[in-house]
Amino acid sequence: MSLSCVPCGDAAGGTAAATPSDFQALLVANYVPLHRRLARHLGCVDAATEGLHDAWLRLADAGHAAPVLSPVAYIYRVACNAAMDRVRAERPWQYAGDAEDTLEHLVDQAPGPELIAEARSDLKAVERAMRGLPNRHQDILVALRVHELTRQEVAVRHGLSLRRVDTTLRQALLHLPVGRLAAAGHGGCR
Repeated sequence: MSLSCVPCGDAAGGTAAATPSDFQALLVANYVPLHRRLARHLGCVDAATEGLHDAWLRLADAGHAAPVLSPVAYIYRVACNAAMDRVRAERPWQYAGDAEDTLEHLVDQAPGPELIAEARSDLKAVERAMRGLPNRHQDILVALRVHELTRQEVAVRHGLSLRRVDTTLRQALLHLPVGRLAAAGHGGCR
């Protein structure tokens, strides 16, 4: 297959370099064979169309000081490069991190009805168990786990030794329904 060539610049008999309008006229004159060749190279008719459109725009902005020996081949290369630039810019993997961030914001992080019902049930069980604890056990448990006081602060506040604070906390946690797990998992106290 041969592409017809409309001369431009020096090839047209002039001494000046090719102008952007010369290259655009050449692209128009050779559009169908350029499009067919580019579509075959890229494997996509739409990409070839977009590439030639981008080439038209690039050729309008380009200034050529030196003569181009094969203007049709030059236009084809400009269109091919434009199409490849477009393909690279639209690669989905480039935005994978952004997509994950976007999806993370779309996911509802709020607990569903089942988790809410389970949490309410657990809270009621803890409240019942807390009512069954002696006042000192309640005070020490709340001071250490809710108010996040240190063991030393609780010992001073209640006039107890650190060992007695630890024992009282352990007894309180074992009395709670979730305390058995907490006592096993929290080997030491603060």
